[in-house]
Amino acid sequence: MLINMKAYSQIVRIIMKFPTCFFSACLLLLPALTQAKEYSSPTLTDAYEMLDTTPEQAYLISERILSVQRKNEFAEKPNSHNEDDNLLAERTPTNLIEALQVQALALHKLGRLHEALVIINASKRLADEQKLIHLALESQFIAISINWSLYNKPTLTLESLKDLAVSIDASQANQQQYNELLFHQALLSAEVESFQQQNQEATYLYQQAFSYLSHVKDPKLTTEYHLSIGSHYLLLKQYDQALTELLSAYWLAVSGNNSGQLARSNYLLAQLFFHRKVMDKSLEYASQAAEFYARYNDTTIMADVLSLMAEIYFKQGRYNLALVHYFNVLDQEQNQKKQNLTNVIDLRLDIANIYYLLSNYVLSEQYLNQAERLNSFSKNKNLQVRAQFQRSQLLLIEADIQQAVKVLNSAILVTNDIKNQSVKNELLLQGNRLLSSAFEADKNYADALRTQRKYEQLFALKQATQNEINEDVFRQQKEIIEKTIHYQGLEQQLKNKSVDLQHTKNTTFVLISVVLLLIGIIILLIKKGRRVNSQLHYLHQEFFTHPRSGLRNLRLLTAHVPESTPNSGLNIEQWHLRELINEPLSDLLSFALIEFPFLRPIYLENGYQQALDLEKEFGQYLKDNIQKPNRIYHFSDATFLYIEQKSDSSHSPKQLFDKIQGYVDNFKPNSDIDRTLNIGFADYPFLSKAYTAINDKELIDILLMATQFAKKLEHSESASHWVHLSAIDNAPAASFATTDIRAACQQAIESGLIKVQSSDKS
Repeated sequence: MLINMKAYSQIVRIIMKFPTCFFSACLLLLPALTQAKEYSSPTLTDAYEMLDTTPEQAYLISERILSVQRKNEFAEKPNSHNEDDNLLAERTPTNLIEALQVQALALHKLGRLHEALVIINASKRLADEQKLIHLALESQFIAISINWSLYNKPTLTLESLKDLAVSIDASQANQQQYNELLFHQALLSAEVESFQQQNQEATYLYQQAFSYLSHVKDPKLTTEYHLSIGSHYLLLKQYDQALTELLSAYWLAVSGNNSGQLARSNYLLAQLFFHRKVMDKSLEYASQAAEFYARYNDTTIMADVLSLMAEIYFKQGRYNLALVHYFNVLDQEQNQKKQNLTNVIDLRLDIANIYYLLSNYVLSEQYLNQAERLNSFSKNKNLQVRAQFQRSQLLLIEADIQQAVKVLNSAILVTNDIKNQSVKNELLLQGNRLLSSAFEADKNYADALRTQRKYEQLFALKQATQNEINEDVFRQQKEIIEKTIHYQGLEQQLKNKSVDLQHTKNTTFVLISVVLLLIGIIILLIKKGRRVNSQLHYLHQEFFTHPRSGLRNLRLLTAHVPESTPNSGLNIEQWHLRELINEPLSDLLSFALIEFPFLRPIYLENGYQQALDLEKEFGQYLKDNIQKPNRIYHFSDATFLYIEQKSDSSHSPKQLFDKIQGYVDNFKPNSDIDRTLNIGFADYPFLSKAYTAINDKELIDILLMATQFAKKLEHSESASHWVHLSAIDNAPAASFATTDIRAACQQAIESGLIKVQSSDKS
């Protein structure tokens, strides 16, 4: 997209509106508090869907459910024939908590934040009493969000969100609920960091939110993510990234038929094109947003949209239309229950400025007086400086030049105290321009020249910044044009290839009769080959697969392990001899012989078919969770051999044990299964200085010994145990040159040649 960057005038008023724009964007993102979930009650699900469009109706529905509950509590006998039978049928603790949540969210949308906070705290208390952990965490998140909107305390909000994340991790919520809650927690944390202009932290949190989002796969939440990060990029003035995110949100909202999210994306896109000086597109998107908010009487956001439309008309020089929209904002302001003082002052300064440009100085002064009176209650230096600039313009019209100079000097002094450098530069630019005009009108040409030079320096700095932006845009346009030319060349090549292909088809048609005969013969051969391959594949599966668990069996272990162990030893030996210099120890193998005690009695306890199904399910579970190059073999009835590459030198037996224990703990977590394990660990090569002194069968014997030791620990403590056997670096190969490797290992343990690590703390 080619963006018009020529118009770049009167930017000071846009920059001074930066805080207002931010709060408008945050207000637009309020529906992010409504988790995309299906409620246990269809009535509440309908109420939830109304939050974006008619929060009053959502509030009434939730209030009706709660009133039916209260009425039923005081009735001696519930009336089975009353009109609220359906609601009474839905009356459960879960529904009551969810009704309170929906009511709090509706009040939040309506701007009744104190009431919303009381309601959501009540829902959390009820969830805690009923021990509904997930609903309690949801209520806690909504309470944090309402507090953020109410008090706007970033530090306190971030601390509360971190505490929430800890509570989520400690909860027993299922994975879907876990990811949804963490997504909302990370997204709100990112928005708070963005508000504080902590861009690096905000970017990290947005990435974290996206990682949770990839597991949730909810279109509404995906749209929320794009809207939030698009608003973040918009505030950073990274307009290209903002355009990508906001357009993604726009089309997701269109495809999902979500009118509320579509209106918010329209408003943010209107802001983006406004900053890019593409006023026609900005007006188009703003008009679509205004149409939606006018339909649903959302006065707070409607005022922001109308204000943006007035800014667009102002930039286009259509002052009368801008004035009409500012007066519409004034009407919306009167309908708002809670008014933002900054917005109120800003609106009156805008109207005063337009009346000044229309040469109606009486009305301009009238609205300026209102703004100055309100400024006495505000500490916003930007608005104070703007009011002083406007006052100086009226003083110049009245020919009170000395007073105008005094007001301008005072305004420039206040401007120097502003911390935001970009805002400060824009205000100084406007102030020096007005001051130069005032000195010139006073015929003080020396001061006028000096002030004009300051103005030119600031303008040159501003122009340099603008040139950098234009250069970036030009480079992007260059890339787009180059890609377009490249695609045109490819299109021409495709046409040429199509002609050649048609010529080839005509030539092939002459030989088609012969080819058909050959194809028939080939098809017969292919069918025969497939039949033979299918039979071979079936026999291979039957031969190398355990009949109960479906995992690779002892036959495949016997075939594969002898090949992999010498190869590993050879590579490490070559590395020691400096024949290999890349990725040392990348072929070092860790072996684990695992005994699952719960597999032994399952046939006696559950019967043949149920036990067979459980063992098959367990085998499939292990196969799904263990990724290549790691592998597992069904060694015997309750014993499995696990092999993985040990490329990380910090990899410890305890970490490997925790991983395997985690596999068992996550298998059918709600079933009554003995989850104790007995694991023997050993690494290959077993001897550091003799890479092939111990072969595969001897290594398995060592693993059997280690597992036996672990089993003895399990019998004594009734808990999972592991034992790791490893030879010391200087262990001689001759110590193991015997036909009885178990006896040799036992002797080596006693003599200290083999180091024994175990989970036994004693």
